[in-house]
Amino acid sequence: MRRVVVVAGVGPGLSASIVREFADHGWSVGLLARTTDTIGSLAREIEDDETAAVPVQADVTDPGDVERAFDEIRAELGAVDTLVNHAATVYAGGVSDVTARQLEEMWRGCVFGAFLCVQAVVPNMRDRNDGTIIFTGADAGTRAREDAVGFSSAKFAVRGLAQGMAKELGPDGIHVAHVVLHGGMDTPRTRRAMPDIDHSSLLDPDEIATTYRHLADQPPRSRTTEVDIRSY
Repeated sequence: MRRVVVVAGVGPGLSASIVREFADHGWSVGLLARTTDTIGSLAREIEDDETAAVPVQADVTDPGDVERAFDEIRAELGAVDTLVNHAATVYAGGVSDVTARQLEEMWRGCVFGAFLCVQAVVPNMRDRNDGTIIFTGADAGTRAREDAVGFSSAKFAVRGLAQGMAKELGPDGIHVAHVVLHGGMDTPRTRRAMPDIDHSSLLDPDEIATTYRHLADQPPRSRTTEVDIRSY
C-alpha cells in the first residue's frame, strides 16, 4: 500500500517541488490550499496509474475546513503517514507598520493552522506508532528581524511548536522535524521581483524537496529534529 503525504499550504514554489518529489518516489499526495488554481493543475500533473493525488481547497486556520479536508483525504487515500506544514501568512514591517489584524493573521497562518493540521493526523499516527510531521521554518524564526516583527514572532512560535511536539510525540514513534530555510527561493517569481540578484545566493526548491522526503524516510533510531538549509 502506498504511503500518504499531505502538504498543507501548496503554492507554486517549494511546496510544489515537495509535492512532485514525494509523488516521484511513489507516495500518494493530499494537497491543501486556500485556492484551487495551483493544487488542481499540480494534482493533474502528478497523478497517473500509480500515483493518486487529492487536491482539497481548505483554509488551515478554520477548524471545520481542516477536519473536512483530512476526512476527505483519508477516505480517498487512507491514513496520513507524513504531514508537511508549509502554510504561512506574511506581512513585512516593524512594530509601527504591522497592524494588529495582520499580526493575528500571521500567527493564525503560521502557527494555529499547523497546530490544527497536526491534531488531525496525530491520532492515527499514535495508533500505528509511526509517522512524520515536518514544519517549514525560516531564518526569521531563529534570528528576529526588525523589518518582519510579526513574521519573526510567528516563526519563532512555529519552532517552539515543533520542538515541543518532538519531545511529546517522539516516544509514540512520531518523528517531528523543523526545516529552517536561510535565504530566498530560486523561483520565477523571485527572479521577476529581483532581476539583479545573484542566483547562486538563492535556494534551489527541487534540491530542498529531497531533504523533506529523506526526513520522512529516516529510521526511528536516527531521526533528525532540526535541519538548517543555506545556499552558502
